[in-house]
Amino acid sequence: MNRTIVAKVAVSSTFALGLCACSGMSSMGSAGSLYDQLGGMDSVSKMANSVVSSSIKDPRLSSLLGSVNSATATPKVADQLCASLGGGCKAPYSDQQVAAAADRLTPEQKSAVSDNLSSSLGSITSNPMLRSAVTKALGPKMGGILGAL
Repeated sequence: MNRTIVAKVAVSSTFALGLCACSGMSSMGSAGSLYDQLGGMDSVSKMANSVVSSSIKDPRLSSLLGSVNSATATPKVADQLCASLGGGCKAPYSDQQVAAAADRLTPEQKSAVSDNLSSSLGSITSNPMLRSAVTKALGPKMGGILGAL
């Protein structure tokens, strides 16, 4: 008898948690694009600046970004991120250019880009669901974006 009650409570609790998680995700989705949820162009520009700066300084990326000028690269990356996140900006690089540049990265360089993106995103938002969604949207493209510079 006690086991039946405990099992019913456990099932009910699991169902309630699942509903809360789903409603939390739908409210995140209804807030607009990822671009809007991050805070618009100010936040995207800040993230682009952080990614570019940290990537240029990263020794794992020196062969890729050694001659890149951060003042020139940051606005391009910001526009590319804005377009990728639904902000309506015109992307400076096509999907084909980004994919081709991504194919040239080594596994170590891909790891460095991922680390730099994660760190930069963490400085923009503390919301784990938003960070996860942005990482999912940008992660596969970020190496190509930096590689296209």
